[in-house]
Amino acid sequence: MRKTQAERLAVSVFALIIFALGLGARMINKSVQMEVLDAITFWLWTGAGILGVLIMVVFLLNNRIYKGFRYFWNHWMIKNSLELQMIDASFGIQRSYYTELPQIHLSFKKDFKAGTLKIRNALKFDNKLDNVVMSAALGKFIVERHYQTDDGNYYIYELVDGSLSFKQTFDTFDSFLEFSRTIPTYKLFLDNRSIVKLQHTLLVGMTGSGKTYSLYSLVLQMLNKDIPYQLYYADPKGSSLAVIGSTVAEDKTAVGVEQIIGMLEEFVLLMQERKAELKELLKSKIDADYSDFGMSPYIFICDEYASFASVILSEDKKTRDKVKVLLYEIILQGRQLGFFLFLVMQKSDASLIDTALRDNIPLKIVLGNSEQQTYVTAFGVGVDIPNRHYLVGEGVFTEPVLAPEPKLVQFPFCKFDILQAIHRTPVG
Repeated sequence: MRKTQAERLAVSVFALIIFALGLGARMINKSVQMEVLDAITFWLWTGAGILGVLIMVVFLLNNRIYKGFRYFWNHWMIKNSLELQMIDASFGIQRSYYTELPQIHLSFKKDFKAGTLKIRNALKFDNKLDNVVMSAALGKFIVERHYQTDDGNYYIYELVDGSLSFKQTFDTFDSFLEFSRTIPTYKLFLDNRSIVKLQHTLLVGMTGSGKTYSLYSLVLQMLNKDIPYQLYYADPKGSSLAVIGSTVAEDKTAVGVEQIIGMLEEFVLLMQERKAELKELLKSKIDADYSDFGMSPYIFICDEYASFASVILSEDKKTRDKVKVLLYEIILQGRQLGFFLFLVMQKSDASLIDTALRDNIPLKIVLGNSEQQTYVTAFGVGVDIPNRHYLVGEGVFTEPVLAPEPKLVQFPFCKFDILQAIHRTPVG
């Protein structure tokens, strides 16, 4: 029995005893003055009624009835389910007559699309609360991320309605452009709730995960910004990205490995020129970056990066070292200068992408139902991945500000012809 149930039971029993005493008073010998019996009965029954009402009022208030019946119902159902499953999972502390559970505070947003679960920490529960899959007890809600409060006394679980969709559908390129133009110049939208600033990006997804079309949605945004983005297209397999690159800027498109290395060298050279230019500008604004001066960002997109990396591994040491230096130079210096890497691959294994390189990429996206090892290599050990079946273009991402832990993402569904849309974009 839970502590709250034990408390309600104790008050209920006390109310029944008072009611029984009142009933007994009515049955006392008629020799007693009726006025006295009526008074005793009235106060005993009134006391029992007050206790009964008190139990109901406390129950309703604890479940936030003042926020509406829908809120009350969801709060009670989910909290009750959570408490029962916590008992089954041995989260309770067994007292003499009841099981004491940690304090639970549950709240929802007004639209019931998201909520917050706050659970009191204890020595007995610390590791268990960190590793438990809480979503199983939360009905339609799933845990997107969790963390401890600064004092370590509570665990906070950020909840989202798992039945909702954040995926946008664009029937025409014009509708895509209309929405894209509402996004700030140096930011990109992933879905209708996640907008991230332009930064180094790793996009991972198996065949059929929607990785390619997700990349296209980002490329289309970049090609249609008010300030022109300078895009470089590296496609070692010479597939669809090479076609897009040749359509937009053939001189910034590379297919063979030697071509890609040459383009990387050109990219880094331009970055060094930007560095000298920005150095002078920073004298007037020391903490600024390229965006503060309205400069164009440069993005080096490498599709099928694993294929490129595999060929590089077979090259001589001098070539391997040169490529490594070029990539690290972009990763470590590019943020302030406005030079970014977008690496696209099926798996982010350490054999295919250097661990230190991967760890310095702030925006990581994994699409589809990937293997556990893929999540580990992308996000690290001990992170929660929302447990659900991911459709095409769906997955999780991390980003230092918006999503320190994996967060759901659903890239838009573009019904229009991508190549035709590319033909309509400015050349730059």
